[in-house]
Amino acid sequence: MSNLGGDALFLILEFIVYTGLLIAIEKDLFRKLRNYSYYPIPEKKEDLLLDPDVINEEERVRKDINDVIRVVDFRKVYTNLSEKPFLAVERISFGLDYGECFALLGVNGAGKSTTFKGLTADTDPTSG
Repeated sequence: MSNLGGDALFLILEFIVYTGLLIAIEKDLFRKLRNYSYYPIPEKKEDLLLDPDVINEEERVRKDINDVIRVVDFRKVYTNLSEKPFLAVERISFGLDYGECFALLGVNGAGKSTTFKGLTADTDPTSG
């Protein structure tokens, strides 16, 4: 252990620990830690002032189950251990059928990219 044994033992131990850590990362075992925050996640806003077209689309999506892509009450809150949760998207609903052309329009920070990241499973939605 005095000359080379201690170094070899430490390298073997290091190999075991880092291999286990790599497997945990690849299997996404830290998913629960990613969404953990010391601060409470803001409650859903039920009293939003919505445009009549938005209300009509929301009601249509809730009734029509034949849409190819259907998003109902999508909500995304980004959480961090040290910062307050950031509400990116609140209660968005829409449906698409075959052959429809669709675009999300909005100002910077409106949640367009977050919505598409949720649709492509790049991020997990908080709800919806």
